[in-house]
Amino acid sequence: MKAKRAAIALLALAGLFAAASAEERLDLSALGDIEEAAPIEDGAAQEAGEWTYPIAYELLKTSDYIALVNRDHLLGEEDIPDDLVDLTCRKISYDPIQMRAVAADALSELFDAASEDGVTLYAHSGYRSYRTQKTMYYNRLDSNNGVDDGVVQYPGASDHQTGLGIDVINKAGIGKRFTNAFADTKEGKWLAEHCWDHGFILRYQQDKEALTGITYESWHLRYVGVQVAQYMEKRHLCLEEFTEEWTAAAAAYEGAAQ
Repeated sequence: MKAKRAAIALLALAGLFAAASAEERLDLSALGDIEEAAPIEDGAAQEAGEWTYPIAYELLKTSDYIALVNRDHLLGEEDIPDDLVDLTCRKISYDPIQMRAVAADALSELFDAASEDGVTLYAHSGYRSYRTQKTMYYNRLDSNNGVDDGVVQYPGASDHQTGLGIDVINKAGIGKRFTNAFADTKEGKWLAEHCWDHGFILRYQQDKEALTGITYESWHLRYVGVQVAQYMEKRHLCLEEFTEEWTAAAAAYEGAAQ
């Protein structure tokens, strides 16, 4: 079976995930066309001990690129990625911006693809430490009469601390306050259409605010890997929904194996 062959290949390559370069990254397209994979309609296949979820079990269980971080899944102050690198793509200034290596490579590829289509993008904010996030959060509370309005993420709950989150804007937005007017620009529309093909999702979607706990951010991307991003886009899932879906499938599969 295609899924089992992919699982065996991924087991052999699992150790390469954390330090993969652009040349070394796994070709997730080898796992098969997700449009052709049979969706899970109930637990029958898992009860029979067969993995039928459209993404390989080993990928889901070993990749930390899909880790959910929010108020219910907090990072600690000591959680710092060990593979942070400086971005080499276009930035809003000469100040360094960091991301995890695989996400930095993917962002460069995304920016190159945008340039080929006549779209110019700028990286604004990448990795952010727990302490920095804590300062930003409490500064927001102070300026908003102590009310958490979902604009700044709680310390430990930010995608930026994972090293996989990035804010991307256009030239007109440099030095200005972020607004979702960006979604209606040429750059914002291109990003929303094409980010998925390079392993990024729109982390805080407009109609998912009740699930993410954060207001819509048309500029905020999160790297999860190409196959996962394309699957989430086709199913219109936020990371909270995707995590609930695949972990439920994994639990059923593991339970059937016992």
